[in-house]
Amino acid sequence: MSKGLNRLEKARYQEIAIDIAHAIMMGEYHEGVKIHGRSTLAGRYNVSPETIRRAIAVLQNVGVVVVSQGVGITVTSKALAEKFVKSFDQKGEIQVFVEDLKKLMDQRREIDVKIESHLNKFLGYTDRLMSRWLDVGEIEIGKESPAIGKTLQELKIRERTGATIVAVVRDGVEQFSPDASFVLRGEDVLLAAGSAEGQQKLRSIL
Repeated sequence: MSKGLNRLEKARYQEIAIDIAHAIMMGEYHEGVKIHGRSTLAGRYNVSPETIRRAIAVLQNVGVVVVSQGVGITVTSKALAEKFVKSFDQKGEIQVFVEDLKKLMDQRREIDVKIESHLNKFLGYTDRLMSRWLDVGEIEIGKESPAIGKTLQELKIRERTGATIVAVVRDGVEQFSPDASFVLRGEDVLLAAGSAEGQQKLRSIL
């Protein structure tokens, strides 16, 4: 199982998550209604089922949809879909603002050092803000992992890493939103939402 994504693959599942949220916002999918299955969505966007699974995990993590075994993907909140989409409109405005700052840096070299420092802090903050919603990694539990036989509650993953386990894949079957009493097995694959640092801490625990 891959432990990372290149930039293009990452951008694609994030782009699909935004597109589905936009469809919900525009009324293509209504609250309480089941949307297309993952295989249908994979065909629609011409991507792998893994990419769709990550996109759906993003939307579930922010409360836009819920995935239930035997039921499928159900829309839960149009309001949260709107909030999710608007956050990226705001990010676009931020990028325009950053470009203006760069022009000011060229015009006023005497304050270059101070502007550079603030700009780097500002970009770091926005990246961390987006990562809380969009970074979803897959981490496989090895056969010798000390986490085998332990529950999510016992491992205290969120408290120790800041990451959220949004799904567990076992024998090819995804279980979304596992409860705290869920017992881990070897070769389980965890879908973890959180920063790169948090996911690295999770790998060290597992």
